[in-house]
Amino acid sequence: MKLRTLITRGLMACAVGAVPLYAAFAAAPPPAQAEAKEEQKAIHILFTNVNVFDGFSPELKKGMSVLVENNSIKEVGKNIEKPEGAYVVDGKGRTMTPGLIDMHQHVMLNPPEGTVSYQTRWDEAAGGAFAIHHMNHNILMKGITTVRDIAGDPLDIAKAIDMGHLPGPRVYSSGGAISQTGGHGDWAGRNVPQEILQNHQDVTQLSQNSWSVDGPDAVTRAARMNLRRGAAFIKVMGGGGVASEFDPLDILGLAEDEVARAVEIAKDNGTYVAVHAYHDESYDRHLRLGTRSFEHGFLISEDMVKRMVTKYKKDKDIVWSFQCFMSINSFGSYDTMPAFFTHEQKLKGVAVGKGARNAAKWMNQHGMFIVGGSDMFSPGLVERIKEDLTCNVKAGFTPAQALKHWTGNAGIVLKWSGPKDPYPTYKLGTIAKDAYADILLWDGDPTHNIDLILDESKLHFIMKDGLVYKNTVVDAEHPYFRPAKAPLTRGQYPL
Repeated sequence: MKLRTLITRGLMACAVGAVPLYAAFAAAPPPAQAEAKEEQKAIHILFTNVNVFDGFSPELKKGMSVLVENNSIKEVGKNIEKPEGAYVVDGKGRTMTPGLIDMHQHVMLNPPEGTVSYQTRWDEAAGGAFAIHHMNHNILMKGITTVRDIAGDPLDIAKAIDMGHLPGPRVYSSGGAISQTGGHGDWAGRNVPQEILQNHQDVTQLSQNSWSVDGPDAVTRAARMNLRRGAAFIKVMGGGGVASEFDPLDILGLAEDEVARAVEIAKDNGTYVAVHAYHDESYDRHLRLGTRSFEHGFLISEDMVKRMVTKYKKDKDIVWSFQCFMSINSFGSYDTMPAFFTHEQKLKGVAVGKGARNAAKWMNQHGMFIVGGSDMFSPGLVERIKEDLTCNVKAGFTPAQALKHWTGNAGIVLKWSGPKDPYPTYKLGTIAKDAYADILLWDGDPTHNIDLILDESKLHFIMKDGLVYKNTVVDAEHPYFRPAKAPLTRGQYPL
């Protein structure tokens, strides 16, 4: 059977750049048995004449070719020999980058009121509906092909994406964040009766978006439940936060024995702990006890930054996760804070915003290993996720550094999940041999002009897992690309 027949089923009806290609394919009839057998053959796409940002080097590799085989990159180089039957795509000098990776997402917190939405207005079913809309329109279709969801419970949504039932990015999730009662993960209403809290019946815990637990044994149960359901790592609350009601920024979160237990459970499962925290005392506790991913930290001192850099350079086992836009832009002043925040929450945000630029400056100056994540949720913010990268540049990083935070460095950290990695077969965040075929083509060079990533007309091509979601490169009637809904995902729940 001709390869054209394999590729174009359902594709011909799609207008270029107007309708995601999975939409036309969804109603296509199942292939006949003879066709199915032939569809098992490897499919090759050879991109030529592209300038490659590989996720690490600040310099583009000019005039390159990239060969994709099924859902992975088979070869990167000049003058790659075309395999028999391969589709050749002339990149015409466009810039090729890896798919972007948002390392601090909360996809389940996108109802209009953020974390408090689940108290009185929305249930977890509505939360899931908001989430998948957001993951498709504001993440995947804007070139973010992977997210690290770091508090919330999108694990069944991730399963549906892996199985091809829903469109969306890859999801590495912590499951529900683990907090103490009255901590940053305690999202129950202020007047919820004590017996309900004691029996863990508030909706945030029923939906497993967060855990309010006390004592090492309760931490053990929460961590193991998350891992049982498919979490790739553990998220704990190490101090107070802005988007929560009961916890001043100055407090500490989980106690020493609770943190130690979370780290122990994570290590037993070959993965790691990420911590929400802002100040030196909390960072010190987690640095001593073996936490690996340090989120926020906008109130830490330069001495703490130096300690972290020393440890990273010695052991290569910790990372700082920078949420630039929220800390510098949204929390830049009282008036720019999200409208659904209370007066007290806005005051906390302003305090965070004052320290964020110093933390970023010191981390950059002393050479810390960094990833980037938007931490942007709820309407009005989620549409602006990629402004976190442009914010990195405003905070003193180069465009190439900002892209590296969101690609190559992020891919390294995702692999820290070890045996809990839901996508273990190939590398992420890089254009290199044996990486997942997560590929973007840009009109222009974002390593020099980061602002162009905000213009969606400059993003001509989105491929995730070897499947095409946006294409303005080749005519819609040209049979070069597989539609996006196809049984080639390689997550933990493949078809």
